[in-house]
Amino acid sequence: MERERIQSLREIMMQTIIQFGRALAATAIIVAASQVRAETVTYSAKTGSQLKINGTSSVHDWEVKTRLIGGKMTWDTSFPLEPSRAELPKLTAVPTVSVIVPVRNIESGKQRMNEVMHGALNAQKHKYARYSLKEIKLVEKKRNAGDPILFDTKGTLSVNGKSAPVTMQVRIAKADGGKLKVSGKVSLKMSQFGVVPPAPKIALGLIKTGDEVTVEFDWFVAPKK
Repeated sequence: MERERIQSLREIMMQTIIQFGRALAATAIIVAASQVRAETVTYSAKTGSQLKINGTSSVHDWEVKTRLIGGKMTWDTSFPLEPSRAELPKLTAVPTVSVIVPVRNIESGKQRMNEVMHGALNAQKHKYARYSLKEIKLVEKKRNAGDPILFDTKGTLSVNGKSAPVTMQVRIAKADGGKLKVSGKVSLKMSQFGVVPPAPKIALGLIKTGDEVTVEFDWFVAPKK
């Protein structure tokens, strides 16, 4: 009888130890997860940004632009975005970057050209142009404290309901008011996104727009509070 009682006590103790171990492990996982979440910083879009699109036509070169660039980016704090530092650590985690631009806010300053452009982009149906980062690599070259940080990037741009890969070099520099300025420039073709280069029905239809355009942007962001 005594032996059975001792055996029962041992089983109870073992179950208690196992349950305690499970609870401890679960607590450790929760703590670790909260630490991972705490080790990132999110930057949100701020005023002062500008995106320009330049192209050609059979009559003259043209430019359209917008100052409304939305979105955010989240970086691992193991790689501080500090242009003031001359030396930077290895970039081991791909940041999450998403950018959104309302198509109807892209304007030329001329009503007729705006109508033609927005029509070609199907702005009524596809209201936004969107970009998301897929790959990034730090350009490892000697730089002085205060110089912009250079990255080679690959991402996906969606316009007119069509998506295409985009490869470009991006610079991140310190700006006033605690902001960062994210800058880039890339050549694209309208046809990549199913956009037919506009040929306005004026001047006997002799105006033809070139397929290739250059997109250039300065996007201002700051740590989200």
